[in-house]
Amino acid sequence: MARCPFGTQRTRRFIPWASIAIPGAGWLLFGLYPSLATIGYSFTRYSGLPGTPLNFCGLCNYSAAFTSLSSVVGDAVRVTLVYVVGATVLQTAAGLGLALLLNRPGRSYAVYRAVIFMPQIFSVAVVGAIFALMFDPYSGPVQKVVNGLFGATSAFLGSSSLALPLVILVNVWMFSGYTMLIYIAGLRNIPPSVYEAAAMDGAGRLRVFRHVTWPLLAPATTVTVFLTAMGTLGEYALLMVLTGGNFGTKTLGLYMYQSAFGGDSQLGYGSMLAMLQFFLTVVIGGGLLFTLRRREISL
Repeated sequence: MARCPFGTQRTRRFIPWASIAIPGAGWLLFGLYPSLATIGYSFTRYSGLPGTPLNFCGLCNYSAAFTSLSSVVGDAVRVTLVYVVGATVLQTAAGLGLALLLNRPGRSYAVYRAVIFMPQIFSVAVVGAIFALMFDPYSGPVQKVVNGLFGATSAFLGSSSLALPLVILVNVWMFSGYTMLIYIAGLRNIPPSVYEAAAMDGAGRLRVFRHVTWPLLAPATTVTVFLTAMGTLGEYALLMVLTGGNFGTKTLGLYMYQSAFGGDSQLGYGSMLAMLQFFLTVVIGGGLLFTLRRREISL
């Protein structure tokens, strides 16, 4: 009988349990406990400052969100939905277009893919600082170009009509490389025989894309749209660095952060906003998965 390399047979039985004990404890401490604490804090007027009482108030934060502060929460939800839809649509379209252009062999195309993916590895603070300088209304290079070509000036990130679209474009620039890689993986999973059959039938490029490539990319589209929408729903750091939530760019996530950890010091109210964002994420995420999975089956 071979000797167990990890001690006795009884000792070996505990190895799987020991291997999940540390990550399990980490999940309980940093995952489950904060989630349960957020639910509890949402029913209090807790400020989050050390030594302050919890002051349980029941549904006071929820009633305030739907009564006296309904316009603020409603505007935050509206901005969030515009931000999610705009970023998801543009990022999906940009990723698909880049994948179709760069899904080719050769070192040069590999370099292009690496350069486009590079913004993904930058921190949000670095990206925000770069574009804040670029869109500076006084000495930024974008202002100089616009002034030189059109003789016009703009506040850019300080404009209520341009701030949110510009933040969406920065988001797309930063994360479209990731979407591109997902679509490239999907393109490389399409059998070449399918394109050969389409060529024998005399199909042109547009017909091949419409009736062959796009339907077979349905799983990649599901992953792309779902991940982009879920990531954008929880986004607040980029908005904070670029605009601070001003000029019509305060999303629900940013409003939650500022209420709980900003100058307002209203951890209880911020926890309630976190719960609203959680339910919004569940509804949007569930609806997207249901719709996209049905699309995959129907194609």
